[in-house]
Amino acid sequence: MNEERSFTFRLTAYDIPKYIPEVSAALERRSELLAQLKYANKKKLKGVPQSKGNFHGRNRRTTYIMSAVGVLLGAGALYLSSAMGWDIFFLLIGAALILGGAYGFYHASRSNPYARDAAKLLDRKDQFLAEDDIKIIFNEYGMRSQRSFIPYKEFQCWIETEDLFLFMYGPLVTLLQKTDLVDGEIKDFRQLVIENIKLHAKVQGTDAK
Repeated sequence: MNEERSFTFRLTAYDIPKYIPEVSAALERRSELLAQLKYANKKKLKGVPQSKGNFHGRNRRTTYIMSAVGVLLGAGALYLSSAMGWDIFFLLIGAALILGGAYGFYHASRSNPYARDAAKLLDRKDQFLAEDDIKIIFNEYGMRSQRSFIPYKEFQCWIETEDLFLFMYGPLVTLLQKTDLVDGEIKDFRQLVIENIKLHAKVQGTDAK
């Protein structure tokens, strides 16, 4: 008879600024997973391709680059216009490129909606203390805390980032630091949840190191 597997996380303070990019990318990936599930024609998903995640972060960098190119080209067009006695064609082209680049910078600087959700999810988690002895335990049947038990069938999906595990069930998310695992090994824990929660992904390429 196989010995029952059990894994315990003992919660400590979270580094909120560090984790916001990771949680943001994970929440975005969850949206992608649930969209795939919605359009899967009720077929059982046996695996989901991994994603590099952090689309918004990578998209912002691309927008910054394209905006900078637009501003430089616009400045060049204005220079040509002035050299040609303020030629109206190059003047209009230059102005349009500079305005487009400025708008691109503004758009790229706007807050990522997933980052706002990540900040809400992490709110006050930097106040956890080891002496509070807050434990989350996973076994063969589900996830248990001091106040509740969630069987695996209730989970929508789970996401792994560089430093975190995120478990989604209903409107709720349980967010766990890998360093808080005090009973068991990461690779064995990962295997347990893979066996019991089929819909999952590993997010890579976040800004957090």
